[in-house]
Amino acid sequence: MPKTENKMSNRHALKRILGDTKPIMGWLIISAFISLVSVCLALIAPEIVGQVSNEIFVFRAQNVPLDMASIVQSCLVLVAVYGASALCSLGTMLMMNNVVSRHFTCTLRIRISDKIRRIPIKYVDKTPNGEIISRMTDDVSVMGNTVHNFLDIVIQGFVKLVGISIIIFYMQPIMAAAVIIFVPLSLVLSAKISQKSMKHFMGAREVNGKIYALAEEDFTGFDTIKAFNLEERQQREYGALVDKSSEKLKRGYYLSGIVQPIVALTNNAAYIAICIIGGWFAIEGWVNVGEVVAFILYAKLFAGPLESIANGLSMMQNTFASANRVYELLDQEEMKEVPNKDVSSLDGNITFEHVNFSYDPAQPLITDLNIEVKSGQKVAIVGPTGGGKTTIVNLLMRFYDVDSGRILVDGMDIMDMSRADLRSVFSMVLQDTWLFSGTIYDNIAYGMENATREQVEEAARQAHIDYFINTLPDGYNTVINEESTNISSGQKQLLTIARAYLSNRKVLILDEATSNVDTRTEILIQNTMDDLMRDRTSFVIAHRLSTIIDADIILVVDKGRIVEQGSHKELLKKKGFYAEIYNSQYELLH
Repeated sequence: MPKTENKMSNRHALKRILGDTKPIMGWLIISAFISLVSVCLALIAPEIVGQVSNEIFVFRAQNVPLDMASIVQSCLVLVAVYGASALCSLGTMLMMNNVVSRHFTCTLRIRISDKIRRIPIKYVDKTPNGEIISRMTDDVSVMGNTVHNFLDIVIQGFVKLVGISIIIFYMQPIMAAAVIIFVPLSLVLSAKISQKSMKHFMGAREVNGKIYALAEEDFTGFDTIKAFNLEERQQREYGALVDKSSEKLKRGYYLSGIVQPIVALTNNAAYIAICIIGGWFAIEGWVNVGEVVAFILYAKLFAGPLESIANGLSMMQNTFASANRVYELLDQEEMKEVPNKDVSSLDGNITFEHVNFSYDPAQPLITDLNIEVKSGQKVAIVGPTGGGKTTIVNLLMRFYDVDSGRILVDGMDIMDMSRADLRSVFSMVLQDTWLFSGTIYDNIAYGMENATREQVEEAARQAHIDYFINTLPDGYNTVINEESTNISSGQKQLLTIARAYLSNRKVLILDEATSNVDTRTEILIQNTMDDLMRDRTSFVIAHRLSTIIDADIILVVDKGRIVEQGSHKELLKKKGFYAEIYNSQYELLH
């Protein structure tokens, strides 16, 4: 049964690869025609060589006058034939390089990129970035190489094999049988061995994904690795993965490598048979020397298609392994979207009704959550780490969808809103800041499409980052590098606050938005935040309770439930969980 499933899987993968070549099918047909011309030219040459050889043999053995004009003419024809065949092969190679790279490989990578945009965040969260990059780069390259070499397998392989078989059977059936008899054995053994290499190539592909993930981790966590002297440990992990990949590839290529010697063995056996039978037939006068020479050349040509087919069988196993990984990603279930709606009139009333959610069905997190937030209210969410604070924001933004219950914005179920419409209502400032490679101006302007210079600079002033920007040599045109290492963590957070200020949305979400700034700057930002949150519904996640004592509602979340809610003063009077947390922080400060 496993073999049948694997075979069906391979057939399905091949069908999909061929389906993805439809946009370049016209170029493939042109390349196939040129390759076919090249094959026909290659099949003509041995016959001409045989005729010339026979004329020279008759001249030497029987002292028959040599027709030099005919020999020179035949040699010129040979030069023309081999030259034209080489030009056809070069033209096919250049055409396929250009077409496959620009249209097949590039298009497939664009599809993966577009797919990532439409798959649920939970897939990206549970899949290492390096794993996805590996599929987009290495695996797609393997598939592109297969499409590139497909004509060699089909035209240079099967077509040439059939053409040579027809010619040699026409010339001398008995000698042809001596060549053909070894073909089935060679192909069957090659196919069996190549099939066994499949699992090793698949394993190597999976390990390569882990190597990419670890390499990305090494770069993104470079400072942490240095700080904790973890270089040797990371190197050991990397070396172990490379060794594992190398071992799997070694086994796969070992099995694939056996194929070529088998083909060579069958070819050598065919040469021996031709020499023995051809010599005997030549002595008996049943064939001339030129026909024997032509036969040997055709037998030599016969080796090429067999090796091409054998290599193709080996290559396909590697390709199927890559195709399974690429199509597994492309076949991921996409986020369901609904038609766009007008959300410009929403006021920002937020309601959670009996919401249940868990990242892992075996470990419930949010259970029967009920929240009622009026427009313009400032809502603080506090509680221990892992209690579900950030998860509430994830559900509100539809980074994840609820398992049951409803979340309403002005009475409209967010499941009935497109994600784009829903998120256009929110501005976010997260603890984990995100800036892209570009200028400071561009990073702030990211918060509003077609923002003016004055609007960007005003947002920077409100976030108390304009002074720092103006001290830079290039000011707002200063380029932030890829890892944002040329500005501090606090400055990065101030830029994201400026971006949120510029976006001017109805609902504001602040997740530890001032965790990376000093106390003096935090006080300045807090005043800015008060202005920013005025007349807006605001959700503030905070560990430092001193920053949210003026909140309209404080939700105390523990183990996915709201255990307390009320104002700061009300919760202190209860002397419950909130009072315990607040007093413990107050004691630490004093």
